[in-house]
Amino acid sequence: MKQIFLVLKREYSTRVKKKSFLLATILIPLIFPAVIFGIVYLGTSDGDSSKEVYVLDESGYFQDSFSNAGYTYTYLTSNLEDAKAKLQEDDVYGLIHIPEIDLDDASKTRYSDFSFYSETNPGNQAMKNFESEIKRELEAVKLDRSGLDPAVINSLKVSVSLNSFNLSESGEAKESNTNLSSAVGYVFGFLIYMFIFIYGSQIMQSVLDEKTSRIVEVIVSSVRPFQLMMGKVLGVGAVGVTQLLIWIVLMFTLFSVGITALGGGMETMAGQMPAEVDMTQNQEIAANIQGMLDTIPVAQIVVSFLFYFLGAYFLYGALYAAIGSAVDSIQDAQQFMLPIMLPIIVGIVSLTFVLQDPHSPMAVTLSMIPFTSPIVMMARLPFGVPTWQLLLSMVLLVLGFIGTIWMAGRIYRVGILMYGAKVNWKTIAKWFTMKV
Repeated sequence: MKQIFLVLKREYSTRVKKKSFLLATILIPLIFPAVIFGIVYLGTSDGDSSKEVYVLDESGYFQDSFSNAGYTYTYLTSNLEDAKAKLQEDDVYGLIHIPEIDLDDASKTRYSDFSFYSETNPGNQAMKNFESEIKRELEAVKLDRSGLDPAVINSLKVSVSLNSFNLSESGEAKESNTNLSSAVGYVFGFLIYMFIFIYGSQIMQSVLDEKTSRIVEVIVSSVRPFQLMMGKVLGVGAVGVTQLLIWIVLMFTLFSVGITALGGGMETMAGQMPAEVDMTQNQEIAANIQGMLDTIPVAQIVVSFLFYFLGAYFLYGALYAAIGSAVDSIQDAQQFMLPIMLPIIVGIVSLTFVLQDPHSPMAVTLSMIPFTSPIVMMARLPFGVPTWQLLLSMVLLVLGFIGTIWMAGRIYRVGILMYGAKVNWKTIAKWFTMKV
């Protein structure tokens, strides 16, 4: 145990003292939200000027009817060939061609003769916008021809919002938010997926560096190979936990400061403010954020995230260490990466279906299998998971990483001292059963 601690201490101190660790630990909580905000802003911004679109309306129903935001429409009166030629000459986004339409047939409800021409492929959202504009105008024309009162038709339309509540064993109803649960579940599942690759690769690279530099030959003279492997796994894991805890503290602090800035002491003011005085817009935003957070088990998710992060790290970290000990270069390691990556890929790909129905047989099964449970269970937790399922998943994960550490240790003890040998799965199987 003393030797394992010495290796752990060496791995931990070496990595924590690096400038790259300090920069990543401090900057990521600041850069990550900024990147997300930038992507959202750029993705929703239409720029300083709207896109110009030509409209060739041969039906006569669409004159001055297009009004979609982000586009300016110029109506042409030429034929289609001339309109396409003008499109190629001018710097415009595209051309909408509306042919002659027979609206006298009341039974016809689908029209597919419309066309959009452009020099580049338009995005899906642009096509949906144009289709929505055409659909709206056709419905208005057909409604006008029917002689029905538009006000009566509009009065028949309804909008429904279904409120979701979770019932506790005592019968207490607590409001839930499906969209927020989906977002939180995906984010935490993806973080587990990302951290497995980051810290697993660090272990494999560390093992490879010591093996190729022959330093390991000196180390194993005083430390057993298994102790060396465990020290590396625990050392890099300790670095990961340190980083996570710092990130959690920083993000919680930034979030608290943001809520306070928006709310302006909202909780204090709530007891002093007269009922007739409205909250400011910022206070309403802060109240909405606080209300949404109350719909998910934040403390359970954070604690479970730390557990599943460590469990996934130990499980996959040992396998990465075994691969690093078996090969002589990072290129040789590629052939052994697919079996390790496959369960991780299955876990991240299945999130789409898990978030659609977090209590389906597939979701429950994947959240029990140790190789996929860290990703899938973190996606399910915001929706509420029975206690027995969560505890069973944790127990199976503990048994899983104990088994992989034992298996990886048997490979590591032989592979770490092998040089120049051509390694394949058959060779690794021999190492696994070899007595040393």
